[in-house]
Amino acid sequence: MTETMANSDIGARLHMALQKLGGFLGKAGFGLFLLAAAVAALVATTFIGLMLAIAAVFLTFAHSIGRPRRRQQGDPNTLEARNTADGWVIEG
Repeated sequence: MTETMANSDIGARLHMALQKLGGFLGKAGFGLFLLAAAVAALVATTFIGLMLAIAAVFLTFAHSIGRPRRRQQGDPNTLEARNTADGWVIEG
């Protein structure tokens, strides 16, 4: 009578255990990769947002320094005149 190998053989059990371990490690590695990618995306978007906020603050300061503020006119019907290269210009 010939004997056949059953699933209870130690080699088969070891092979199945290693296959399950490999599958688990593959899934865990993929999950860690997804977690690392999400963290990298979060850090990148935070950095870009901070850079945009700093640029907006600098532009606000540059805008207020670059242009003199207009004086409030008491009467809206008063005309202002200024001297240019072509002569006097009257603005309403």
